[in-house]
Amino acid sequence: TYMSARDLINVIRKRAGKWTFSVAENQEKTGDYSADLASQTPATITIDYILDERLREYFGEGYRWLDLVRTQMWKEKAGQYEICGADYGDHTKQTIVRTIEDYHYLRPIPQGQLDAMTMTEEEKAVYQNPGY
Repeated sequence: TYMSARDLINVIRKRAGKWTFSVAENQEKTGDYSADLASQTPATITIDYILDERLREYFGEGYRWLDLVRTQMWKEKAGQYEICGADYGDHTKQTIVRTIEDYHYLRPIPQGQLDAMTMTEEEKAVYQNPGY
């Protein structure tokens, strides 16, 4: 059967809405918030929504950079961000702007890998990704 993007996202959101444990309270806790979560899913699913949903679903698992590079949205989504101050207890928002060049969409080939190759230095320089 055909399922829309919204239907598929709601499969995940409904699963996430069923609680069996509260981390905050460090104890078992039964709760079903699946209907609330599903009702908050927008009618139209955009690439921005999918990227944000993947950020929430896979937070801390290392997929964000790959998602943003794959969709060519790294500059747009990560070129500027807000963060609190560096000192303990400093909640003053700071806007950080960083320059993401086109060549940053590829990672450099590790020097150890290049050193292990039987090539001339000129050939290794050509083999390396542009900009590195």
